[in-house]
Amino acid sequence: MPMDHLEISRDQPTGRSEDLGDRVPLGQIEIGHCARVTEVEASEADIEQLMAMGVCVGRRIMLMQTGDPMILKVLGTRIGVSARLANNVKVQPCMGDMFGEG
Repeated sequence: MPMDHLEISRDQPTGRSEDLGDRVPLGQIEIGHCARVTEVEASEADIEQLMAMGVCVGRRIMLMQTGDPMILKVLGTRIGVSARLANNVKVQPCMGDMFGEG
C-alpha cells in the first residue's frame, strides 16, 4: 500500500474499505465531539508531520476549535493543525466520549 494513502475500518485493521459509513473530513465534525481517524490522504511528508503530532489512522481525536489552525485534542494534548493538513484527514464520529465510554 502506498504511503500517501492510509485507511482503516471497523472490520479491517488496514486496507481500503468502502464500508466506512459516515466518514467525513475532519473539519466537518462538531466542536467538542470525538472522532476516529480513518484515512489520511496526503504526501509522505505531510503524513509524517501529522503522525509526529499524534494524528494517525485509528487514533481518537476531538475537535476543540475550527479555523486555521484547527485546535485538536490528541492523547490529552491540544495541538494546532493547519486547515490544509486537516483537509487531508477523514474521520468517523465516535459513539460516546473520547474514550468510547457512554
